[in-house]
Amino acid sequence: MAGMARYVIARSIQTFITLLIILTLIFIMFESLPAKPQDLLSQNPNLEQSQKIYLTHLFGFDRPVHERYITYMKNMLTLDFGISFTHAQSVWDMLQERIPRTLLLFGMATILAYAIGILLGAMIAWKRGGVLDGGTVVVSLTFYNMPSFWIGLIFLVIFASQLKWFPLTGWYDPTYNMSKWLNILWHMSLPLIVLLLLELAGTVLLMRTAMLDIIGENYMVTAKAIGLPERTVLFKHGARNAMLPVVTSFIISIVFAIGGAVVLENVFTFPGMGALYIESLVQLDFPVAEATLFIITLMVLIGNFVADMIYGYLDPRVRI
Repeated sequence: MAGMARYVIARSIQTFITLLIILTLIFIMFESLPAKPQDLLSQNPNLEQSQKIYLTHLFGFDRPVHERYITYMKNMLTLDFGISFTHAQSVWDMLQERIPRTLLLFGMATILAYAIGILLGAMIAWKRGGVLDGGTVVVSLTFYNMPSFWIGLIFLVIFASQLKWFPLTGWYDPTYNMSKWLNILWHMSLPLIVLLLLELAGTVLLMRTAMLDIIGENYMVTAKAIGLPERTVLFKHGARNAMLPVVTSFIISIVFAIGGAVVLENVFTFPGMGALYIESLVQLDFPVAEATLFIITLMVLIGNFVADMIYGYLDPRVRI
């Protein structure tokens, strides 16, 4: 247990330092942008000069860069994201509305992808060399290397625009005569299918590779030699021991899928965190854009930390 405690402390310190570095890079990135929120403020014809001066001081645009950096770090680490420049409402309230949507869409896609991918990857590895194995690998590699925005646009054109099986945009439309959750699920279906195909491809390939690595192990050969049923050998002895890299990859995939929301949510006009980030960036609404990037970063770091803890628990060698 002492070794595990040291491992947890070391990973916690590394995660916190990484968070500070990323937050600093986010601050530098926004400070380096050629366009600034104060430019919009100074060009607004509806404001008097005294109002512009007041707002410039209120939002801290007139402070030195080091003071803005200290205030920014304090606000990020205490989750005090301030007020949106363009919407005049709490940034945290805006995030609370968008985060559940993104988590629902990308979390559901990842869970389904791993549930199906683990089963399918184990089966094709067991029946390696056949038509099913070759066909699945080719299809998986195709989707794995396909840009998400490209396949998203293709699905939109075919299934939403031409066949009209799914709505083109949105999250919920009260004009449809169906329950709210069915309405939401219908609007989510097309981006969910695209995400599922993209994530399933990587999961199948990962599970297949992990299974192929252990099929020739002595305990697998012994299990077959003593006459255990094929199903028992495959799932109890094979898939169970091949799950270590897959389990850790699952945690990381959930949070990285959320990071990928920036692209796909804008392709499908899905009102989640990714769409909010692009919208705030275009409007030079820095508090919203910085807070969105911070939440995505925090989720990725927490996911990596959890994956490290699981890996360290399952494999004591990484704690040495």
